[in-house]
Amino acid sequence: MKTTRLAVLAAVLTVGVSVPALADWDRIGTVDVSRGRDRDVRNFDFGGSVESLRLQADHSDINCRSVNATFGNGRTRNVFSGNLRQGSMTNVDLPGRDRNITRLAFNCSADERRGGTIRIFADVGRYRSEWMRSPNWGALWAHTFNWGSNTVNNWQYAGDARFEGRNDSESTFTGWRGRNSDAIALKPLGASARCSRVTATFQNGRTQNLALHNGDILQQGEFNSLDLPGDRRNLTSLYMKCRATDARAVTIQIYTSK
Repeated sequence: MKTTRLAVLAAVLTVGVSVPALADWDRIGTVDVSRGRDRDVRNFDFGGSVESLRLQADHSDINCRSVNATFGNGRTRNVFSGNLRQGSMTNVDLPGRDRNITRLAFNCSADERRGGTIRIFADVGRYRSEWMRSPNWGALWAHTFNWGSNTVNNWQYAGDARFEGRNDSESTFTGWRGRNSDAIALKPLGASARCSRVTATFQNGRTQNLALHNGDILQQGEFNSLDLPGDRRNLTSLYMKCRATDARAVTIQIYTSK
């Protein structure tokens, strides 16, 4: 068992240390596609430039005849064609220094009869201010991104663990010292993840297995909330047994709420 001790947790919670920049991928939106209808184009509009892009198929493998990007200068270029495997991240090859994407047009079809979804991830990097100047910032993008604070939508960053290999590996977090929390959240970075077990230990010595999406995949970059029992709030440790689903390793950030 690998043990990670958060000896500096108290300082992190009170001083406001920034969340480690292990990855800067944000899910900026989704596009639904149908089966066998790759001539129906689905458009997705951007709020600013990006450093890089990733696509992920959900609910089905998805074949794309083309994914065309329109840039700020009005030019359009095919940036991806091929198969998106369900659950796997695929990097989009952006041309040269062109990063000012205004729209993506998806000409894709799903293998499954019920259709599928393409999740769009962006590394905004140095272009944050450009997105914040977007006319749609207040109505749309401000609710998509969480920038500039160690507290994210009332979630307080606590620490992280890295899981490597094809099989489940273990990690135990200590250092809460009876911190009172209403809930915890897990956020995978670098890959999506699946956790076969998450167990909380409380100050009174009791343990509780926490329900986590019934073993479903935790999507990269998304917060996954785990409610704590109503009569048990004082956490002392958290045991996790997880693995990456679409890579050889995944880092999972831990957040608390009260």
